[in-house]
Amino acid sequence: MQLILVDDVIHLGRRGKTVTVASGYGRNYLIPKGLAIPATSANIKIVEQQRITLARKDSKIKENAEILSQEITRLHLVFSRKAGETGALFGSVTAKDLTDLLEQKGFTLDRRKIELEQPLKTIGNFQIPTYLHPEIRVELLVSVMLEEDSPSEEVLERDSEESPKIIDNIENQILKTKKVLEAQKEALASEEEETSINKAPTIPEETGNS
Repeated sequence: MQLILVDDVIHLGRRGKTVTVASGYGRNYLIPKGLAIPATSANIKIVEQQRITLARKDSKIKENAEILSQEITRLHLVFSRKAGETGALFGSVTAKDLTDLLEQKGFTLDRRKIELEQPLKTIGNFQIPTYLHPEIRVELLVSVMLEEDSPSEEVLERDSEESPKIIDNIENQILKTKKVLEAQKEALASEEEETSINKAPTIPEETGNS
C-alpha cells in the first residue's frame, strides 16, 4: 500500500515522502502510530501545500537536533541491575528506561528514535545508535552494572573521573563472568566424558577350553 509519511521514520523515509509498504505494516503500525496517512489524491494535495512550511520547520528541527547531539554525546547513562553469576540480568534495560532517565535530566527524546532492537539483558558497556534527526546520528553510551543494594540509575558526564572507572569495572565484571562460563563448560565436558566412560559396554574376557 502507498502512504505519505507525516513523521520521519528510520530506514523508511522523511516526512512528506510517499512510500510503498506492506499492508500489515501500514495498517497495524504506521497509521495507528500517527506516522503516516493513506496516499489519497486529497492527502497528496494537502502535503504539497504544506511542503514549504514543513521545509522551514524541518530546518529548525535539524538545528535543534544538532545542538542536542552535542549534549547527548557528552552523557554516560549508568544502570545497576540484579544479575546472575554469568552476567545475565534478572530483568532488562529498555529504550523507555533510557528516555525516562534522559527526561529526568531535561532531555526529551522519542524512544522510537533509539535503535535498540532488543532490551539490554546482560551487564556491559553499550553504544546505542540514536537518531535525533534523519541526518543526525549519535552513539548513546550506556553501561549496565551489577547492583549492590538496590537498582539505581544515573547520568554522568563522559569526561568525569567516575565514568571511565565504571567502564573499567564493568569490563572486569565481564571477564569474571567469562571465567565462570568457561569453568562451567569444562566441568560439564568432564562430567559428560566420565558418564560416557561409565556407560561404555564391558567386553567379557575369553575363556580357554581345557
